Amino acid sequence: MIGLSLSRRLQRALLVALLLGLWAPVKVMWEEGISREQNDLRYQGMTITRQLRDQLGQGLTIGVLSGMRNVVADFIYVINVTLAWENQEWFRMESYINLCTTLQPRSIPFWDGGGWQLAWNASVGAMRDVNQPTKLRRLHASRYWINKGLDVYLRGIANNPEHYRLWADTGQLYQQRLSDFPKAAYYYEQASLRPDCPTYYERFPAIMYANAGDEQASYDAWVRLWKRLTPSQRAEPLHQGDRIESNIRRLEKKLSVPPEKRIFPN
Repeated sequence: MIGLSLSRRLQRALLVALLLGLWAPVKVMWEEGISREQNDLRYQGMTITRQLRDQLGQGLTIGVLSGMRNVVADFIYVINVTLAWENQEWFRMESYINLCTTLQPRSIPFWDGGGWQLAWNASVGAMRDVNQPTKLRRLHASRYWINKGLDVYLRGIANNPEHYRLWADTGQLYQQRLSDFPKAAYYYEQASLRPDCPTYYERFPAIMYANAGDEQASYDAWVRLWKRLTPSQRAEPLHQGDRIESNIRRLEKKLSVPPEKRIFPN
């Protein structure tokens, strides 16, 4: 019996050793994957604070520490942000949006969707809030949420300056929510300089300056765009070179630009 017991113990020890031997390379690969993800998404600067741990709860904190921040952020956005939006709990929705962007600072959709939820949905909801007794208070609350959405976009740009989407979002906010066309022009132009930007954004700056009534700035924007494009790009339908040329010619005449300074002197 003693010999049999020792044999079984030896078998168990060998089995444990085998499992540990198999787990070791898997563990190394898993940890390397988490490390790569942290570097790619700039997680190194983020620490799990008590406040963040309290917001997440024990289960989601474990998920974050296990390298599943993207899964946790997706869960919070799909469930918590959506429920807060449906219940028009704007401050709660804002806290969940900030939590998602903290967990995933390099994920454009969280910044994009979060800014939209605040600058459009929350601000419009505040404007329609029947519990606010005066129109002035509703306007103040609406502007508050527009600014909160703007803050989300600007923080998103700081974390993702190389992508066009959040630059364009900020331009759209200044255009549609604040009617600040010069600032809209600036952000649209910054968006158009990013390599992943659709071509139609490149014409928005000149249009925004025209909406602001600044024809000189509009002319300058058209000229910058014309000079930026190569001759082959000007001939492509997507860039609408004929439209750019037409606007430059029109404004050169209207602004009485001297012939020697014109792009099209004839």
